[in-house]
Amino acid sequence: MGISIGNKIELVLLDQIIRNDENKKVYVSKIYDIMKNDILQVAMPIYDGKIVPLSVNDKYSACFYTDRGLLQCNVIVTARYKSGNLFFLEVRMLNELSKVQRRAYYRYTCLLDGKLRIVSDDEFTTGMLDDPSMSELDLPWEDIKILDISGGGAKIVAHKHIDRDEVGKIRFIVAILDEIVSFNLFARVLSSTPIKGRVGLYELRLEFMKITPDDRDKIIKFIFESERVARAKDNGMI
Repeated sequence: MGISIGNKIELVLLDQIIRNDENKKVYVSKIYDIMKNDILQVAMPIYDGKIVPLSVNDKYSACFYTDRGLLQCNVIVTARYKSGNLFFLEVRMLNELSKVQRRAYYRYTCLLDGKLRIVSDDEFTTGMLDDPSMSELDLPWEDIKILDISGGGAKIVAHKHIDRDEVGKIRFIVAILDEIVSFNLFARVLSSTPIKGRVGLYELRLEFMKITPDDRDKIIKFIFESERVARAKDNGMI
């Protein structure tokens, strides 16, 4: 698994990461037991020298200090209790452990339909189509699936390999509360790798380019509202 009993953990509320909150609270804890079904028993965390009883069903980004370096995943608090003189939490791991990558924005796992097309250097530089007589919607777009998204980029599945550093346009729509919001963003390819066992499919990582603060804020709002709705469902509120 990569983590061990005794490993130190830092927990940050996912809501604060999604909002890119500059005043994030980092709660320090450690693993006491590794249980079945990806459940960990951890010490009730400490903040400013005080024990903090984190709320059940709240989600956190967990950073583990291990012999392999820093590992990270998201967790949800499933229980809290006292045993003897010690206070514990049980947390369930929500995704696979990965090496910590210092990102400016939280990545939200999703499954969205989208479209992608590669653009010329001139179009990227000027923002103008190579053939101004054509409608952008009439140009050849490829259907894609968006697997995760953040204010800084996205991970997608496409039907062809695209070279690193190629620049394209990515189109997709999301629902934010009761509003449908569409995006049409420049994006640079950071990596393109074949998906094992899926012939003709490639996983691409994209970095948004020239994105406006307004579009970035809308993406972050979409992520925040999606997480809020998921949390309400977990709590049986909807």
